[in-house]
Amino acid sequence: MKKLLLCLFLLAGGLLIPYATQAQQLTQTIRGTVVDVDTKEPLVGAQVMVTNVDPGLGAITDDEGRYLIEEVPVGRRALTCSYVGYARVVRDNINLNSAREYVVDFEMKSGLEMDEVNIEAFRRNEAVNELAVLSVRRLDPEELQFHAATANDPSRLVMGYPGVQPSWDVRNEIVVRGNSPLGVLWRLEGIDIPNPNHYAFAGGSGGGITIFSASMLGSSDFSSGAFTADYGNALSGVFDMNFRNGNMYNREHTFRLGILGLDYATEGPIKEGKSSYLANFRYSTLGILNSLGVHLVGERIDNNFYDLSFKLHHEGKRSQFSLWGIGGSSLQRLNPADTLGVFTQYRVYDWTTEMAVIGATWNFLIDDKSYFRTNVAFTGQRLLSIEDTLSVTTQEPSLIDEETILNTQISLHSYYKRTFGPRLNLKAGAILTRFGYDFFHQTMDFVEELETVVDVEGHTFMAQPYFQFSFRPTDKWMINAGAHAMYLGLNGTHSVEPRLAVRYQINELASLAASYGLHSHLVPWDIYFTDVDGELPNLELELMKSNHFILAYDQMLGRNWRIHLETYLQQLYDIPVVDDPSRKIWLLNRVNGYNRDPMVSEGTGRNVGLDLTLEKFFDAGAFFVLSGSAFNSTFQVPGDETVYSTRFNAQYVANFTGGRTFPIGDNAALETSMRLIYSNGNPVVPLQPGTETIAGRRPYWDFSNPYQERVGMYFRPDIRVAFRKNNPRSAYWLALDIQNFINRVNRDAFEYDFNEASLQWENRTQATLTPIITFWIDF
Repeated sequence: MKKLLLCLFLLAGGLLIPYATQAQQLTQTIRGTVVDVDTKEPLVGAQVMVTNVDPGLGAITDDEGRYLIEEVPVGRRALTCSYVGYARVVRDNINLNSAREYVVDFEMKSGLEMDEVNIEAFRRNEAVNELAVLSVRRLDPEELQFHAATANDPSRLVMGYPGVQPSWDVRNEIVVRGNSPLGVLWRLEGIDIPNPNHYAFAGGSGGGITIFSASMLGSSDFSSGAFTADYGNALSGVFDMNFRNGNMYNREHTFRLGILGLDYATEGPIKEGKSSYLANFRYSTLGILNSLGVHLVGERIDNNFYDLSFKLHHEGKRSQFSLWGIGGSSLQRLNPADTLGVFTQYRVYDWTTEMAVIGATWNFLIDDKSYFRTNVAFTGQRLLSIEDTLSVTTQEPSLIDEETILNTQISLHSYYKRTFGPRLNLKAGAILTRFGYDFFHQTMDFVEELETVVDVEGHTFMAQPYFQFSFRPTDKWMINAGAHAMYLGLNGTHSVEPRLAVRYQINELASLAASYGLHSHLVPWDIYFTDVDGELPNLELELMKSNHFILAYDQMLGRNWRIHLETYLQQLYDIPVVDDPSRKIWLLNRVNGYNRDPMVSEGTGRNVGLDLTLEKFFDAGAFFVLSGSAFNSTFQVPGDETVYSTRFNAQYVANFTGGRTFPIGDNAALETSMRLIYSNGNPVVPLQPGTETIAGRRPYWDFSNPYQERVGMYFRPDIRVAFRKNNPRSAYWLALDIQNFINRVNRDAFEYDFNEASLQWENRTQATLTPIITFWIDF
């Protein structure tokens, strides 16, 4: 409650900041480029219009495909781009302020004529990846600012999307259609990268918050199934993130101060109209809050982090070049309890995560029908966890667990794209990766001796060639067909994966689509190198695989409403399971930590479900997304016909996200938004009978009959209240986010704590009411 009162006091103070009321509404400039999505050739003479101002404003693109619209009134704006023979594109919910020019680049797809009507005449917020037909959602940076409790984090943003549910409240791992979070692929600027989050787990895909700031992001994609052929090493979802380019004409700066820390971004031209820079630095102030007794993660837990991101971009006559990078470090510490009682209160730990990527991208227009793009990057990642137990008498620490992970990665991703005409184009490429690894893990065994579980270093490689055709045989049909292959040099395992997507355009506003894809994923690296009596029994494990089948119906209801229905089936196989019939341990139920068991690639699984979405696009100051999912996620182990629920089988999930803007005069606004997340609750592994009251380092789980119990319903309501103000030379934004504003107690399906009062193991509680206040100024 103290945290909430402090945030409310600061918010009220911000709202009372005096400001002069302008007699005339302030304006700003919108600029950008318009190109063909297939060839990247500039489109000369395209029309870009601001549609929600009166009178309307617009511009025509020049010989380089560039447009400029000046004196656009500030506020939430919508743009429409149209060009003869191309599908019209709409970008809405653009937040235009008085201190920052807005850059919107359009990529247009040629349309086909039918009965003198362009059947693809309306595209609204479609995927950045033009080959994606269904199960993909575009992420625009405006959404991070307008959706409640996102903390400017893309993972927390998609928690409100259909088929997605949070894993832990204090972390941003996501569960997609009942799949494990470790099946999510992260791609940045065309390069597949390791988990880019502070406080990352070994083998996981999430953490506390992304290492790069939302200030860096341009339009990106999130895919939830049946991925296009250019994606590999993913089972459940794909984040395909892009950094935006800095402003090539004006220098602009952003400063952000909030509960989570300080954030400074700067951008501007290097050579006006030709090249630009964009950089962002963040430093957490959680350490200051910890010293004041405020702990966002747990009452004994201290946190701190910092990160740096940048992008340099140059535009040539027929080529573009970018140099970009991210880097960050985070530390989390569990401090001793004030009074030592049961065993678990003697536990303390230090957990450090570090990660950096530096890459370059070159795009070359070969002719008016084709282009070539190549991306190269070097990545380094280090995770270190040291866990101690305190002496009962002296409180001196004694090591009980140590994990060290050092990964390096050199990646090359190149592809060629060619358009053979309005009905056919080809994309073909390859991803080559050299992995370096150094893993070490030792832990206290049952006789209180340190045992080495993993101790290995070396390097290997992976190759992923792919191709995909996009073919439109008639005006109504689109067929995308291709294949992706994977080969891992470590053990010679490989996979050839067909991909197919078909869309039928019923009319201008409705479509029916179906897709299929076979997808593979590496086993987490530590599993391969598990040491059992000096042997590596898991070294020859197969790639994990999943068949995805999806059927979808999409219907626009006028220009601002949309209903979308998807049903899916996923068949998983070659999933590692523990080679012990008495323990039903399926690898994709794991969330963190090293493995200590021999495993075999004989597990199978099945995810089947239905996602339904009703959406109102931003219009007249309001938007909302309402979605519901019903699904069943199960697994089986060899020699056992029993079908078990997976760890993530909530079965029913519902999400609501909505918001409304209330103008205050011409140059200010009050913004409100809410998000509701509901699920049936995740299954848990029961405790072995008779061990419920036995304290120790961890509970005694009963894996002979796992996931037959459930923690109970999960419900979390989040709200945001924000005030925006535009001034002649600056614009500021003051926002209060409250996660779980009703302070509901939800139980955690993944972690147990020993309750000293009741002297028994209990499921840990998730985050209660968590307020986050942020002040943001552009100048």
